[in-house]
Amino acid sequence: MDFKDYYQVLGVPRTATAREIKSAYRKMARKFHPDVNPGDAEAEKRFREINEAHEVLGDEENRKKYDQLGARWKQGAVPGWPPGGGQGVEFDLEDLFSQVGGAGPTGRSSFFDVFFGGMGGPGAGGFPGGGRSVSRPGSDVEATVEITLEEAFHGGTRQLTLERTSVCPTCSGRGRMETGPCRTCHGRGQTSHPRVLEVRIPAGVTDGSKVRVRGEGQAGAGGGPSGDVYLQVHLRRHPVFEVKGRDVHRELRIPLYDAVLGGEISFQGPSGSTLTLKIPPEAQGGSQLRLVGQGLPRAGGQAGDLYVRLQVEVPTGLTDQERSLFRQLADLRAPRHPGA
Repeated sequence: MDFKDYYQVLGVPRTATAREIKSAYRKMARKFHPDVNPGDAEAEKRFREINEAHEVLGDEENRKKYDQLGARWKQGAVPGWPPGGGQGVEFDLEDLFSQVGGAGPTGRSSFFDVFFGGMGGPGAGGFPGGGRSVSRPGSDVEATVEITLEEAFHGGTRQLTLERTSVCPTCSGRGRMETGPCRTCHGRGQTSHPRVLEVRIPAGVTDGSKVRVRGEGQAGAGGGPSGDVYLQVHLRRHPVFEVKGRDVHRELRIPLYDAVLGGEISFQGPSGSTLTLKIPPEAQGGSQLRLVGQGLPRAGGQAGDLYVRLQVEVPTGLTDQERSLFRQLADLRAPRHPGA
């Protein structure tokens, strides 16, 4: 394998501090990540080189060997290398299997894939995945949120507190340092911290729908992309309106006189605006009237409808004159028999 100037790969001077190396690695890993550059073989190659450089320069012991031995720094790493003997500085083979920079499909580090790549077998590295360095994607987070009918019409915001994990900044996800397990993450390679996320609930969401917030889930290992947050929406029960899909239903009490003679009645709609309903003459109790487009809105599409079921309200507290008029009406409507 040809010697690579890892400092040049990361774009840092040989005097760079550990923090500067880590910062340069993260910036370049994001730029050349395969998920950001799908199908770009050159970007994939650069991503492998960046991970390999970070595994060497990001580890204090490996960096010392690299600075001392240059192109021969690996020869002390594997017993029996080079063939026929030779002297070298020893280092732990476990370093090759650490997950700095993200593990590949087989669980090996990207450095392992690059170091043993091209040896034949399935793919390019003798292992499934062909020696490709693949950062593990983050995991999605699911939560449930309850909203009011008014928020379903107009949209709203919710604040969620998420326990988010990320790669340990001290050990860069390896879980260990030169002296033993990492004291920051206690060997887990990840740290967790609460994060308050403000989520915009779009207008027109229906009960059971999901709102997706990209990139706000759990972070991926080795600079991999974060997962997403999925919010499942539930509508809070309303005392007046019932929601079925995008259609809204309600019952409305109307005076007997409007039911008989027809008329107009105003009421507050589900969106909060005032609506006027025309009552046709001789409307029957239990009949249903439809107001087109007054249901839940739909982005770029037809809104639902509002269905109003009529309940005829019988007057109470009648005066003697009113009661007399009703008797006259009853006599007029009474069936007439022949010969009466």
